[in-house]
Amino acid sequence: MSPDDRRASIITATLPLLRAKGTAVSTKEIAKAAGIAEGTIFRVFETKDAIIDAAIHDAFDNSTLVVELGEVDRSLSMPARLAAGVEIMQEHLQGIFALMTVLQSSGQPLRPPTGGDAHKRRHEATAELDAAFVELLGSDVEQLRVSAPTFIGYLRMLTLSSVHPMLDGGEHSSPEQLVDVLLEGALLRSSTDDTSPRTTTTRKKK
Repeated sequence: MSPDDRRASIITATLPLLRAKGTAVSTKEIAKAAGIAEGTIFRVFETKDAIIDAAIHDAFDNSTLVVELGEVDRSLSMPARLAAGVEIMQEHLQGIFALMTVLQSSGQPLRPPTGGDAHKRRHEATAELDAAFVELLGSDVEQLRVSAPTFIGYLRMLTLSSVHPMLDGGEHSSPEQLVDVLLEGALLRSSTDDTSPRTTTTRKKK
């Protein structure tokens, strides 16, 4: 295994332990979860704090999220594709919030990565995520009556609010419901609605 692969496997093994135990997790536990000897960890990371910092940075990384969005079945209908994408994003955000909660309780609040180009990296990560959702929409983007960036911005806001622990929206906000409300609105639908411009636009290619 290459050093980069070893580093990635250690981080992958560390994140669930951090969510469960916070900074009280031991390098022995991390090594066991990674399936390696404890001493092997220190060939990659100098200290346990370095492992934790790397794991926290990884928690904010959108790379895996973008890859998973790219794997959504494109033969599904647009609402089904979007619901699959929302579910992926919900799980990603829930992982971050779970980590925030346990680290806060252990006296080490979770903060986004900082540094001179941190803002630029966050902007680029958001742009990559938005591009992945635009690609997920595909040609169905023509059915929207708002621009793709506007639609995706609404989708991100709804998804975030559905899993934010302080907003208590997750219990009644499945991915399918979020997508349905965003695409079709929250008003009751009647037979006359089916001939409205809004409904015709969103359903003409189904």
